[in-house]
Amino acid sequence: MVAAPNEASALAARRRRRLESPGTRGRLARARAPEMTTRRTRLRIAGLHMAELRSHLFPGDDREAVAFALCGRHRGREADVLLVQEVLPIPHADCRVRERDRVTWSTDALEGALSRAASSGLGVVKFHSHPRGCARFSELDDRSDRDLFESVYGWIDDEGPHASVVITADGFMFGRTIDSEGGFEPLDRILLADDDIELHAQRFEGMIPAHAERHAQLFGERTTNVLRRLSVGVVGCSGTGSFVIEMLARLGVRELVLVDPDRVEYRNLNRIVGATSVDAALNKLKVDVLGAQVARMGLGTRVLPVPFELASREAVQALGGCDVVFGCMDSHAGRLALNRLAAFYVQPYFDCGVGLRGDGTGGVEDVAVASHYVQPGRSTLLGRGVVRQQRAEAEAMARADPDRYRALRSEKYIEGVEVDSPAVVSINALAASLVVNELLARLHPFRLEPNDRAASVRLNVV
Repeated sequence: MVAAPNEASALAARRRRRLESPGTRGRLARARAPEMTTRRTRLRIAGLHMAELRSHLFPGDDREAVAFALCGRHRGREADVLLVQEVLPIPHADCRVRERDRVTWSTDALEGALSRAASSGLGVVKFHSHPRGCARFSELDDRSDRDLFESVYGWIDDEGPHASVVITADGFMFGRTIDSEGGFEPLDRILLADDDIELHAQRFEGMIPAHAERHAQLFGERTTNVLRRLSVGVVGCSGTGSFVIEMLARLGVRELVLVDPDRVEYRNLNRIVGATSVDAALNKLKVDVLGAQVARMGLGTRVLPVPFELASREAVQALGGCDVVFGCMDSHAGRLALNRLAAFYVQPYFDCGVGLRGDGTGGVEDVAVASHYVQPGRSTLLGRGVVRQQRAEAEAMARADPDRYRALRSEKYIEGVEVDSPAVVSINALAASLVVNELLARLHPFRLEPNDRAASVRLNVV
């Protein structure tokens, strides 16, 4: 694929005339100096944006096409992440040439998008198709990207990453960043958060370790290696969360980010995997206890303990770098907040629910578990009726202003919030199995029905 060089140069020149005043050239040059160490860059894209891209890039005529995306950016601990926010197709009619291995187009349509990107600190990603399936960048692609992104850096005066991605007819994706000097660096991974979760990586680990061999016997080497690349956030590290953490670690995920501000108490010991009476006596943090439990396995999973509330800056920053997030919370407020956070960071979100009701004298009225899979930009827990806004607001008030909460509750202006509810370890384990198996089904579709038929899975054992 190649864009007309004179178009790109003209675009860059128009922007330079606006930027360059006395002393500006030196400042820009210093700002763009390459870092001593190269940070990895990742890309995340939601299923709805991928559907838009595929429809435009593969219209059925076996010719190349091109589109752009404006992306939010997250600077994580080990990588920068580009988060697709908006897709901007270049109309086929605006392309001067569209052939099986070449497309040329005018850059005039990009001026408005680049202005918005510059004012909002967004990244720019170019997507184009290889309808004949060539799984590498061509020399034409190299020249095109260098010409184009020289213009992009002329408009957007920051050090954040921009990228170029190729999609082949069979859905394979690969990409690279382009620095201000025209240097290329492969994208570390591209995550597609769709009905099926796809991870397109530059390379996967080699030999399957002994502890994962039997996983590979069922799911194959590729899915097993995808698990070994995943960074997974788990919010809520008590009954259900501790089982989710145990299962994910034994499945071999690369990293677990554990978020929970609470400490182990004697009343937790009936349901937290690995917790002991000594932990309760020492009032240890749940994230530290579970982190130590994972470390004792010796399977190579890294743990980042985050002993803060979900709304804290520390938790948000740590979770933003995760590929996938699990919510193992009872509260409507917490589940609603994590749903919104995952949508913002373009992450697949797995919500785990447990419903136990008894009459207090041994009569069991309801024993139910549920797994909810939430994609960015699609239906939410609120829209599905899984959580309620009024209940979430009541929970937030009970925590922030308990006196006002009690007053309003006594006057029946708001609904009550349960302080303690039944908890049974075997039911927690059942719920955890359901939600972890949902992750496996999304990574390696094995159900008889396609994944778009299974947004929620519920099981009632009564």
